Amino acid sequence: MNDSNDKKMTDKKADSMRNKVVKSPEKTPSSSDNEFLCPCKKYIGEVTAKSQKKVIEDLSTAQASENVISKVQTKMHTDAYELNLRKLNLCVLKVPESKKDTSKQRQEEDAKFCLETLKIEKKDFISCHRAGKPDPEKPDYCRPLIIKTADEESVNYYSNHGKGWKESSYWINLDLCRADREIRFLARKERKKRLEGAPKKNVSKNP
Repeated sequence: MNDSNDKKMTDKKADSMRNKVVKSPEKTPSSSDNEFLCPCKKYIGEVTAKSQKKVIEDLSTAQASENVISKVQTKMHTDAYELNLRKLNLCVLKVPESKKDTSKQRQEEDAKFCLETLKIEKKDFISCHRAGKPDPEKPDYCRPLIIKTADEESVNYYSNHGKGWKESSYWINLDLCRADREIRFLARKERKKRLEGAPKKNVSKNP
């Protein structure tokens, strides 16, 4: 009997204790949580914007590189084509131009100059012409005289293998395109710079 009463008392105490237990309220985001989340959202937005900007810049750089490469390739093809056209030509500067009435007569005068004054043999000579158009504002200016030869052997012979040959006070040179002229000019400039910077040798006179 006592055991039964003790058990009932224990059960009542347990029920009483359960009723006193208060459920903890669900946690809701506080203002401090919002303050933490907002900077994160802002940072993610900045990173996304920077990434997009970098992608656009990379695309622009790639496009610019393609344009540059295309221009360089076009320039190289143009220079190669022009060089091929000029490979059998010689160029003579400051040759007085004929005052004859027709272009045919002036061309005949230039051909006679090539054969007689420059001593180019008939078998090596094909034709000649003046480069460019006459400039009315520069009546004393003499356009370059371009001479077409029969083969590369003739070009090398009359230009002294590209070094230039002086005949009757006129220099006979290769007919170079602009790219070749610039390269040779830079090469001469660099060579001159090296010679100026080189130490001079002391030459002792023998007694």
